[in-house]
Amino acid sequence: MPPWINAAAGRFRVAVGRRPGSWALLAVVAVGSLMIGALVAIPEPEGRIRFLPEPPPTTAEPDPETAAASIIQESGLAGEFSFVLYDSVEQRYLLSHRADETHNTMSVSKIIIGIGALEHGVEPSRVAEMISRSHDPIANELWGVVGGPAVIEEQAALMGLEHTVPAEDWGRWGDVQISASDVVRMYEYVLNELPEDDRAVIVDAMEATTELGADGYDQTFGIPDAAGGLDWAVKQGWGCCKPDRFLVSTGTVGADHRYILAVFGAFDETLIDEAQSGEEMTTVAEAVIAAIPA
Repeated sequence: MPPWINAAAGRFRVAVGRRPGSWALLAVVAVGSLMIGALVAIPEPEGRIRFLPEPPPTTAEPDPETAAASIIQESGLAGEFSFVLYDSVEQRYLLSHRADETHNTMSVSKIIIGIGALEHGVEPSRVAEMISRSHDPIANELWGVVGGPAVIEEQAALMGLEHTVPAEDWGRWGDVQISASDVVRMYEYVLNELPEDDRAVIVDAMEATTELGADGYDQTFGIPDAAGGLDWAVKQGWGCCKPDRFLVSTGTVGADHRYILAVFGAFDETLIDEAQSGEEMTTVAEAVIAAIPA
């Protein structure tokens, strides 16, 4: 033991012997001395304080509604639009603008009619022609086969459609009401839950959509003209005089039908002609497809 510790201990014993009752104070003083001595013996740490660089600012991805609203604000188009872009792999919307508003289906209801017709044993080639050429006379025929509005109610319940209802007029299959979000659910059902043979009829017909419909209308507006080199499968719709021209472009783009799109457009016929209406639909579809991640 070092001599200075022995000396301190000796002084402690002498002090305690001379002054009973003061041992506690002396013990504290002795221990404090030892601690101070030990601390003095510890070398002071060397080194400099280093500051970590600030993390780069994070850019949050805009929500689907905000991203979609910017497309409309920047477009300067004359029509009124409702549209969605849905990633079926990640199961999320990339764009969503007025997604739950209802509109006339026009010929998009032929997808539901076609599914019901296949369940009733109708020849697949009839269903395929109705879809790929948007053939109204075949749709009129099959509408009767499937029970008219009953098929809309049955299939909407089966597919989980929330906004899809038949028209008040029994025979008006083009006036069936549907929303863009229901279009997504409908195509999810077709791609994932429809029996394989029926799915092939519907999807193959969508992939084989002709340049002109059976009535001579150019049905390349919207998704087909906007898709570029991407794979697509579509069901288009068009109509007029209620009071506006109304166009619909729906379907899938990308490998394995990954992305589901729906674009609804209403146009004032007194201000916008048929050609411009189609061009505006394509402009919106291009902006929607451009939002697909690279």
